[in-house]
Amino acid sequence: MIEFRQKVFSEYDAMKSLYNELMRKDSPWRYKIKVIDTSSLLPVLRGNNVVIERFVISTQAFKKDKFRMYLKIGAKAKMPDGVRLPGKPVNKKLWDSSLKMNAPKFFQKNNSELEQREFDEPNKKNNKKKNNGGGGGNGDIYGNIEFGHIAIEREMTMPRGETLEYDKKERSIVLEFDSIQDAVAALNILPFGLNYNMYLLDV
Repeated sequence: MIEFRQKVFSEYDAMKSLYNELMRKDSPWRYKIKVIDTSSLLPVLRGNNVVIERFVISTQAFKKDKFRMYLKIGAKAKMPDGVRLPGKPVNKKLWDSSLKMNAPKFFQKNNSELEQREFDEPNKKNNKKKNNGGGGGNGDIYGNIEFGHIAIEREMTMPRGETLEYDKKERSIVLEFDSIQDAVAALNILPFGLNYNMYLLDV
């Protein structure tokens, strides 16, 4: 009997995963993003700032997990009419194969030459020659001809993230991503003007 168990993630788990990704040694956000608590939220939202209020993992049965990021935009940051994240180029594999053909009996070996080489080496030590008469006859050699590897790929543009909600009046936005890495990459291309600061709300 097969049992299906739904994975349960808390909001803390999701935020911790996002924080760990931002704090990686090779991450440009390691020293750029600041962590604040709720007491600092209102003062921060008065300036040219963007705050990650929540980051959650959305799970659905038989579907891949999604990651949702809830952003709050400061009063001095630019608010566009809409938000659509640019796509990312990916290569989709359409066909992948290796061509190989069996090639039987494409030449014959000469046993006398191989046997002479085999017996000459040990006889050099004793300065003697042995006559290895006696036949073995010729034998067929079978082999494979490899034509190489062939792959057909198509370059496509996939959305880096999807905008689920955008409220210009409330200065809030909800974005959804396929991975935490896509969510972090999207922080570099948010259309909220220049020189804004990024904050992570610790709740």
